[in-house]
Amino acid sequence: MNTVEKLLKMDAGKIKTPEKDVVMKLAKFDNKEFTFPCKAIDPELVAEIQENSIEFYDGDIDKIKVYDSKVMTIIEGCPIVFKNTDLMKHFGAATPKDLVKKLLLSGEIDDLKAEIDKLSGYDTKKKKRDEEDIKN
Repeated sequence: MNTVEKLLKMDAGKIKTPEKDVVMKLAKFDNKEFTFPCKAIDPELVAEIQENSIEFYDGDIDKIKVYDSKVMTIIEGCPIVFKNTDLMKHFGAATPKDLVKKLLLSGEIDDLKAEIDKLSGYDTKKKKRDEEDIKN
């Protein structure tokens, strides 16, 4: 059965965005565990985040804003937490970006972003393992 036939047999109403609860210990809170409800990010939004992380000067790439890209991925992947106005107010964060900075350390940002990336279809470690398996 080819891809078109398989897709035609699928219930179009049952398409769902991948979601996962990510449990992390946050150093800023004495390593207490917190659960972040995360979801995959829409492909168009991923592209927009990537485009907005690049600055041009005279037609050439001038700067890549890696931090902004990571933080925006987290905000869009965990909107229940990082777009919560009560949390922003409680922690004195003016924006969701400020809230990420107040709550997470650099490595925690990387870890949470990696989980959201996996939900969004990016799993570079799996890809590397698959490539190694093919070589062997």
